[in-house]
Amino acid sequence: MADQQKAKQTETRVVETAGGDVRITQPKGKRHNGVHILLEPDELVREQVGGFTNFLREYGVVALAVGFIIGQQANTVMKQLVNSFVQPWLQVVFGENLNSRHFTVHHGNAPIEVQWGAFVYTFIEFFFVAVIIYAVVKFFQLDKLKKQKGKK
Repeated sequence: MADQQKAKQTETRVVETAGGDVRITQPKGKRHNGVHILLEPDELVREQVGGFTNFLREYGVVALAVGFIIGQQANTVMKQLVNSFVQPWLQVVFGENLNSRHFTVHHGNAPIEVQWGAFVYTFIEFFFVAVIIYAVVKFFQLDKLKKQKGKK
């Protein structure tokens, strides 16, 4: 009689594994974490990955990554713009590639080369990048996104 009562309070499941069938007995209505792993691996994976995806959503990591990638590509485009259009005009003005312009300072017996042309070229490139970023932000009204979000 006790065995019949115990059988009503528990349930038995058989799980097929590579090593053979495994018989799992547990109280009805209750799940043991180990059984959960054996019986429903999809839910376990969703539960473990869910915490990571919540972290990504909460801290905007995906938006940050997208912004970083777009920024890298914009940097490449800007460098090519300066190399293709600005540098030829600078060559007309200076008579040679601006990056190769330098002067030499003598300190004792050691000459020190100061690459002022490379600095000026990098500064001009920065100036053009800043102007274009400013123009894009103003054109697409990206500076007003925060204000509109706060009003709603």
